[in-house]
Amino acid sequence: MLIKCFIPFPILETERLILRLVEDRDAEQLYEILSDAEVAKFDYFYPVTSKEQVLKFIERYKKEIEENEEITWGIILKETNKLIGTCCLGSFDEGARRGELGYDIAQVKWGKGYATEALEAVIDYGFDIMNLNRIEATITPGNDASVKVLSKLNFIQEGVVRERDLIKGKLEDGIMMSILKRDYIKKSRE
Repeated sequence: MLIKCFIPFPILETERLILRLVEDRDAEQLYEILSDAEVAKFDYFYPVTSKEQVLKFIERYKKEIEENEEITWGIILKETNKLIGTCCLGSFDEGARRGELGYDIAQVKWGKGYATEALEAVIDYGFDIMNLNRIEATITPGNDASVKVLSKLNFIQEGVVRERDLIKGKLEDGIMMSILKRDYIKKSRE
């Protein structure tokens, strides 16, 4: 059985990060992230151009949580108490106990291991708390950094799904990567 109950919101903590609900007070920092063309390059959204657009993202995050459709965490750097990105689990399949992982990190924080650290906590939550069997991610070809991050987390590259996603008005292929609970268990024992 898949457990999807996100209220009260589950706060996750790692060595350097706190993963918590994205709130209106995060709008300025979220704007800095989502307005960056490099951050949005491989994602479905165009870079945001206003605070109002960012507030709509935050509203959508909250609505998806209330409806148990998707959970999005704000990634907070403990050292500064600032939002440096978001990560989510969504696109759930109850019967298959499957969910999809996604994330965005501020460009100035790339290459510092924050994505890996945050996603590891989300994967733990997905398998240990939600009882997922499979967590997958679809990466737009060319986004080699995301493939590298997920590979570090023991995700297996399964292949390319042709014209899977509509990204900025164009059908794009998707590199399918996944980790199964048994792979996760195996990794945690090593």
